[in-house]
Amino acid sequence: MFPSVRTLTCATPMVADHIGRFIVMARDALARLLLGARLRPNHVTVLGMLCTVGAGVAIAAGRPYWRPWGVSLIVAAGACDILDGAMANLSGLKTRFGGILDSCCDRVGDAALYGGAALYFIVRPDAPAGAAGPPNLTLIVLAWVGLLWAYLISYIRARAEQTVAFCGGGFWQRGERVVTIVLGVGFHHVTTAVWILGVWPLATVAHRLWRARRTSPDAAPDAEPIQPRGLLGLVLWRWGRRGIPFDIHTAVPILMLIFWGVPAVDPLRHLVFG
Repeated sequence: MFPSVRTLTCATPMVADHIGRFIVMARDALARLLLGARLRPNHVTVLGMLCTVGAGVAIAAGRPYWRPWGVSLIVAAGACDILDGAMANLSGLKTRFGGILDSCCDRVGDAALYGGAALYFIVRPDAPAGAAGPPNLTLIVLAWVGLLWAYLISYIRARAEQTVAFCGGGFWQRGERVVTIVLGVGFHHVTTAVWILGVWPLATVAHRLWRARRTSPDAAPDAEPIQPRGLLGLVLWRWGRRGIPFDIHTAVPILMLIFWGVPAVDPLRHLVFG
């Protein structure tokens, strides 16, 4: 018989555990080094936001020589996002304001990245053979819709957890979204990244709304399970970050971003203007 999904999910590879421990050790060592240089967690949080804004500018520029800068700045921002929490824990400087600042900087960073993608398709609509063309309305709208999903994913959790113990989950959390942008920029498949982020994260929005409804204080005692099941569970993504289902689900967008350049078609313009 084939192993069940539960068995596969629990069978975490030892290699991943060793890599994780190495990353934690390197993170903590760098965090102590920054603390020794009199930097504080909030400084690193703001620095990460500035790096993300710079990456958004690089994406908007749309020039080949800006791509390495965009990728490097997003990676640097991700490192800052990891380090500020480690610095707060190691130094005992963890504060409620630090959490608020971190959330605000994340939202500014999201706006910079998605806004940069929207401006990219305004300035460079990816017309065939580099010919001049009108702005690509479809891709611009998808970029802003992707920003809407990013905000809703965070907002639903923050709003629901005022009354519910936990309302996270879903596949398209901030890490997955940022990696999608990095790969899209790095492999020059920004169009593919915008289509993915404009459509796919809706499943995570629906997943979090599902959990909020099932765990709210006014939910019926005999309400359906917190986790969606069957085909609905597959669509809304009911598994965690570790395990085989997550690896398979992660591989699909990564392969799309590396090998598939979605054509820069503009069906919305044809629909509106004929």
